[in-house]
Amino acid sequence: MSKIYGLTGGIASGKTTVLNIFIENGCRVYNADEIAREVVEIGTPGLAQITASFGDDILMSDGNLNRKKLSQIVFSDKQKLDKLTDITAPLIRKRILQIVENVHTLKDNLIYIFEIPLLFETNYQPYFDATISIFVKSDIQLSRLMKRNNIDGQTAKNQIDSQMPMEEKKKLANFVIDNSGDLDELKSEIKTLLKNL
Repeated sequence: MSKIYGLTGGIASGKTTVLNIFIENGCRVYNADEIAREVVEIGTPGLAQITASFGDDILMSDGNLNRKKLSQIVFSDKQKLDKLTDITAPLIRKRILQIVENVHTLKDNLIYIFEIPLLFETNYQPYFDATISIFVKSDIQLSRLMKRNNIDGQTAKNQIDSQMPMEEKKKLANFVIDNSGDLDELKSEIKTLLKNL
């Protein structure tokens, strides 16, 4: 039976880099953000429910969801954000669980990694063989986020503070990848981790 691991980490912890290293090492990866896009594609029940709730003007001329417009609507109104989450969260969960179930029927002995930013917050951990959290020291996280998003320290700190603390994720995870060092250290750490999965 193939194994599938849930991967998480805070903002600017290097999730994309970590996933790419897993791919380089022969792992198959999935990404919750991709699933979130899939469940609202043209012709899906998700998109139909969103337009029923928010109106047709959140669609682009080609019929696709105008994510930017929808973001502006929901992030300035907590009730609207809750309404959107009530539509999308069950669809995302259903699809993620289908994928996990499917991987568990495979006998290819590959390692599958599923990156879910809110893994612990949304209680996905029981579905995986184990969980992995990416950790990065707070000062490094702050400077990486400021550089990546070209934002000031206070804005970056507010974004970090809006998430579950990385120390908390570290305690909840079965395995931890420390991404406070350079790329070579990270690659070496992931190779060691893969021997234990």
